[in-house]
Amino acid sequence: NKLVKYAEEQGKTVEESSSMRYEAYQSLIDHRIRDAWLYTLYLEPLNFSAVAYHLYVSPASTNPLVRASISHQLRSAAEAELLTHTAIIDTDDLYSEADKAFEALSILLGEDSWFFGTAKPTLFDASIFAYTQLLLDDELGWQEKKLCRALRRRGNLVQHRERLLVRYFGGA
Repeated sequence: NKLVKYAEEQGKTVEESSSMRYEAYQSLIDHRIRDAWLYTLYLEPLNFSAVAYHLYVSPASTNPLVRASISHQLRSAAEAELLTHTAIIDTDDLYSEADKAFEALSILLGEDSWFFGTAKPTLFDASIFAYTQLLLDDELGWQEKKLCRALRRRGNLVQHRERLLVRYFGGA
């Protein structure tokens, strides 16, 4: 896991559960949510133009040919990644699976502050925050908000994101 590696490089110890239950829920993030994220950010034309282009393409170059090349590379890489799991990209299925994953994670979190009832945030909390923070950031300018809406329907996941923002980034 890249987050574990980064934390260890920073001299931090990371407590990570090795239970099958933990791995099953981590899989929801790594596959169902990530796949819908890749589609939403890179392959949904409105979001690519409004969000990805401004985050990754514009800062890289002012040359229109370079920008076109970077755009193509980003979109092609996302498409190739999604096609490693399936023969066709079915957007309805991607969003439906992500919605189910958010629901399962919401049930798992329940009324606890942190996942798996821990006393403080863990790597799992950071893993879900990596997506919830960006999807709930209205300043990014999301145009197609299907994935954002699926997340917002889970109030406890929204509150989880807020707790992490306050705790580690000084507020909302």
